[in-house]
Formats: sequence, C-alpha cells, structure tokens
Amino acid sequence: MHNSSRGHWTKIGIRALRDVFVFIGAYLLANYLRFTALWRIEDYGAPILAGATALSASVYILGLYSVESQRRSTFLIHSILLTFAFIISFMIITLVGYLSFDLRIGRGFMALGCLFAYPLLLGGHWLMYHKHRIAPTRIAFVAESQEELEEYQLLRTMCPPGVQLVGRISIDEEQDSADDLLGRLRNVRKLIRRHKLDRIVFTEKRAEDEKARNEFRRLRYLGFPCSSLISICERHLNYVPLHLVTMNWLLQSESVSRSFYFSKMKRFFDITNSLILLVVLAPFLLLGMAIVRIFSPEGPVFFSQERVGRFGKRFQIYKLRSMRTDAEKGGAVWSTVSADPRVFPGGAFLRRYRIDEIPQLLNVLRGEMSFVGPRPERPEFVTKLSHALPYYQERHMLQPGLTGWAQVCYPYGASINDAKCKLEYDLYYLKYAGVLFDSLILLDTVRVVLGGGLKINTKQRYTKGVDIDLEDASIEKEEADHVEVGAPNTAGIQGLAEA
Repeated sequence: MHNSSRGHWTKIGIRALRDVFVFIGAYLLANYLRFTALWRIEDYGAPILAGATALSASVYILGLYSVESQRRSTFLIHSILLTFAFIISFMIITLVGYLSFDLRIGRGFMALGCLFAYPLLLGGHWLMYHKHRIAPTRIAFVAESQEELEEYQLLRTMCPPGVQLVGRISIDEEQDSADDLLGRLRNVRKLIRRHKLDRIVFTEKRAEDEKARNEFRRLRYLGFPCSSLISICERHLNYVPLHLVTMNWLLQSESVSRSFYFSKMKRFFDITNSLILLVVLAPFLLLGMAIVRIFSPEGPVFFSQERVGRFGKRFQIYKLRSMRTDAEKGGAVWSTVSADPRVFPGGAFLRRYRIDEIPQLLNVLRGEMSFVGPRPERPEFVTKLSHALPYYQERHMLQPGLTGWAQVCYPYGASINDAKCKLEYDLYYLKYAGVLFDSLILLDTVRVVLGGGLKINTKQRYTKGVDIDLEDASIEKEEADHVEVGAPNTAGIQGLAEA
C-alpha cells in the first residue's frame, strides 16, 4: 500500500512559483501606484518576467528552497543569501529594461517595485525557514512487533525535519503505562481527533496485515492521509533509507510512464547541450590540459578508465588526468576529494571544480552517458558493492550521468557507508527522474561546482548504518558462480537489456 508523495521538484516548484508571483505582483502593484493604472505593461512585462526568473533560479542555486536538506545555521545567513539573489534579479530586470532606451524602466517604478517585493519575499522565506517548528506534520506510528518497535525507536531518535512524532499505535496491545502508546488501531479515528494527528504512518510489512490494511483503507476513503514510513522519508529527506526499501516499493515506484522522456527527450537534451558545452567549456579544458602538462609532464594529458553503464554494459570513460602515473600500481583504490596523496599539485584544483570531467561530454555524445543519472562506477567496486549493498544493481537501470542527485546532495566518499548513502539518493532519483527534476539537478550542479564541491556531511541521517569495510567485502559467491574477479554479476540486468 503506497501513498503518492510529492517529489523534490514539486515541492521546490511550489516555493519558486510563490516567489515568482510575489515578485511579479509587487512590480504590478508598483506600476499601478506609480501611474494610477497598469501603464505600458506590454513593455514592462519582459523585464519583470526576466527578473522573476533570475530570482527563482538564483534562490535555488543558493540552496534556499531546500531548507530541509541544506538548512543554514541561522536565518540571518539565509536572509543575506536571499538579498544577494534579489540583487541579481534587480540587475537582470534593469539590464533587460534598458535594452531599448526608449522603453527604459523609470527609477521611481523600480524603487517602488523593490520596496514592495523585498519585504514580502523576506517574510515568505522566514515562514518557510521556520515552518518545521511552527507547523510540523504530526504523525503517529503503528508499531507492535519487535521490528516495528525498533523502527519506532529509530524514528524517535532521528525524526526527519518538519515531522513531529506524537506516539505509537498498537494493533492488539492493551493500553499500559507507557506514555508514548496512544491507543489501539481500531480506535484510530478517536485518536486522530484527541491528539490532532495529521497522518498515520506504518511499515511496508504492516500494510500486508489484513486487519490493519482494512483500517488504513477506511481512513483513506474518509480523506485522512495514511503513509508508509518510506514515503515520509521521501517527502522530508529526499532520499530513501536503504533498510526500508523492498521489492514491492521498487516495482510500484514507477507511477507514470516515462518512456518518451528517457528514449527521446533526454537523448535530444544530451546531444544539444554536449555540443554547446564543448564549445563554451573549451577554454577551461585548455586550462586543465595546461595544468596537467605543467605539474605532471611525465604522463599523458588524458586517460580512460573502464566503468559500468546501463544494464551492466561496460564502456571507457574519458577524463583529464589528475593523479600521478603510478597512482594505482597496487590495484584499484577508491578516490577521495581531499588529502589524496596520489593527486599531483594542480590535480586537486581540477577535481575540486570538476574540470577533469569535461572530456566526459564525449561519452554523452556517444550515448554511453547522460547529463543526469547515477555516476558510473568501476567494475571492481561494482562487484563488491553489489554483494555488500542490497538493490545496488538497481542504479544500473538508468543511463549513468555526468552529474546526479547523489552527487549534488552527498560529498565524495571513500567507504561502503558513503556508497550506501549515495545509493539511497540514487534510488530516490530512479523514482522521480524527469525533465523538471533533471533541470533542478543541473542548477544544483552549478552551486556545487562554483562552491568547489560539497563539504563533509555531518548531519544525522535516518539510517541503521552499514559498517563494512570495502576491502573486506569479499565475494562469497564468486567461486561458486565462476565470476571473474572485478567483473560485476550483471546477468540479470543484461537480460532486461536484451528483452
């Protein structure tokens, strides 16, 4: 039993549209007060619309819409960044407004527009920043079995931002002295009114219980929201905790057909933008080539490396060399973004600002990669990770990408726990991938590149954790299945490709 939850792009879209309407409305009001009528609105429309678009794009790139996952330490910092985005929009509206000197926007009109727009935007963002404390979603968790009680305790400890766990509801367990036990599921409608609940939450396994499922269905038909725990995590965390993923969730996560997008639109987008970026980024590519030649003249400028693509198909990825020529004389090693002794001077700069990845535009043109998708991994690591992490091969259902949801949400990793965290983001992307979500990821990539990469993530994650060393993740089935060391077991997904 699944409850359709809004994807990341839907939530962001609502917040962006709100800012756009406030911005446009403020300038329309300024126009009316300045001229006592909507005067020359056909001339002012283009500058106002350009300014509104620049505002929403700048606010998103600065991470101000994603307050749950990219929350600033104080609202003061949030407001400073919002002011910076507003200044950018002011510059855009002025630039577009003065393209024709005869149609230029008057200074009084501009001043009034700013006077109305900025306070309204600031107030709206104050409410958005504090919403998780002002009006959190009050939930009750249905838990009675030992596994559910463990999940309930985890939820109490690591409750997602914007969610308030009121207590738990049992199935047959009688009311006792426990403060957190609200009552039994058969009395759930009384409990909803008494505790002012917004949503009933349950595990995927509990939805298979006939008694509980009938009650959940009754609530749904009465108009009261019921959700699985994994859908709450999707809505508030923008990733899928791996220990909550089931095959049932994977099979039902495809709510609408996206074959046209993946087979036509995405490929057209990849080809056109690859050609454009190859021209635009040519100076940076030349700079990167010069850095490699100056700081590491003993080796080649470019290098290729085998990666695993869609349905397990292998291909050669192209990059600018950022490491010494003897970087892997002892075998494949998982790279890190900082303090990697194998990186030569200047190579860290190439990696930090992703200049070393510009040649991968050729992989995109060849159809081996896409702009947005799960990052392709090396066969040696795919073999180990697919045996250590459940559902790891699911990320090979889509074309690998230059950037992806995991890359803009989680920094470089050098452990199996980091790979697990990135897989949780990849599974979320698999469910919500589409043209709007991909566009937002590209804007996120701008922020990550300009900021020199993501900082180490110290935020508490809703996860049970996986404490496995990558080097110790031996392949127990390797000899039994006669699989060559370093080759991913991709028979299943290759069968899908053939089908």
